Amino acid sequence: MEGTMELSNLTWLSGEAFDENALGAALLRRQGSSSSQSALLHDFDMVILVLHEELEEGYQIQDSLTGEIRSQILHVDLDSLQRSVITGDNNERISCILEGDIIWDPQGVLEQIRQEIIRFSKPLRDRILFVEFARLLHMYVKSKRYIQAGCIMDAYNCILVALYHWARLEVTEQGRYPEPAVWEQVKELNSSVYKMYEELTVSGETLEQRIQLAQLACEFSMMSQMGQSCSFLLNWMKERGETWSVQELLKHSDFQPVALELPLVLRKLASRALVQEVASWKEGGGCAVQYAVC
Repeated sequence: MEGTMELSNLTWLSGEAFDENALGAALLRRQGSSSSQSALLHDFDMVILVLHEELEEGYQIQDSLTGEIRSQILHVDLDSLQRSVITGDNNERISCILEGDIIWDPQGVLEQIRQEIIRFSKPLRDRILFVEFARLLHMYVKSKRYIQAGCIMDAYNCILVALYHWARLEVTEQGRYPEPAVWEQVKELNSSVYKMYEELTVSGETLEQRIQLAQLACEFSMMSQMGQSCSFLLNWMKERGETWSVQELLKHSDFQPVALELPLVLRKLASRALVQEVASWKEGGGCAVQYAVC
């Protein structure tokens, strides 16, 4: 942190009153045309992230105009911010942590989160790998279904998103935290996913052919990396030595970011004999499926 700003000064700067019980605050100013800055800063002079222990909705957003300074204040609770660090779903929050000035941090919480991202140790890497693999798989399957139905543009949109998750996965595999401008990171790596992105967007082949080529590349990448990318889930299940239903797994906060994708991931892991499907009869008839590591 380069200097500390009192909350009274921050209140004057933004025109908003701040709770002194807040865990911390970070300020991101607009600085030229930095490619890594959030697109949100195109309309605001600064974004202020205020961290709380808990918020009823997990987050609140306020816009402020003080003189000629236009600001946006993001009130975020700790769970929501930690989830954003893993999923990358909110570029503004990540940009504030990585590029902004930490202006209020009495307990060192924001600095600790920043250092966790900078160090990018294995626990965080494994969690991000799993999330990105799950989302890559989900969008790949959607693209396949759309192209089978003849919905070419929808298939294109889904495979483009799949490549984005592949890009984040590949950056993570290289030991780097996937930043908001992830394609700039991938370009520096001269990686296969960047070449596939160019093939998909500028190749002379028909759109359908380009989509199918990208689908094949995604499938090959996923099949070859499934065990490694899903090690967070597999190790978690193995340590507990039980069978788990999808619903039981989703009760754990670690898996809630992939609530939509988890059933599909488990089926794919079962098809590759990385997990075992265990059937049990339910009261009143029918069969319930649970999963255990092979």
